[in-house]
Amino acid sequence: MSNLSETDDQKYEEAVKKDPGTVLVLFKSEWCPSCKRLFPVVEKVAEDYKEKLKFVWTDAVKNLKIATEYGVLAIPTLILFKAGVEKARNIGYMPDTELKAFIDKNL
Repeated sequence: MSNLSETDDQKYEEAVKKDPGTVLVLFKSEWCPSCKRLFPVVEKVAEDYKEKLKFVWTDAVKNLKIATEYGVLAIPTLILFKAGVEKARNIGYMPDTELKAFIDKNL
């Protein structure tokens, strides 16, 4: 089973805001080429970090409430939350080594 789950406007608060741990959220969309390249990278890294944090993705176009709340103006955007509070953000594609470095730096 994947350590990467989908959330939406209705489930977001429970999936991210109320989570006492660390959650990495990927804001993406189906039409975005960089998102299509990043998604499998996030899936792979999620498996490597399954003991350390939870990975969640949402379609930023279909779930505008969440995207607007966090000021997501470009996709893909990754936001790392600790106990429901934003701690770090990255916009754009990154290979797995950079994603792991981003996570390690902000854990």
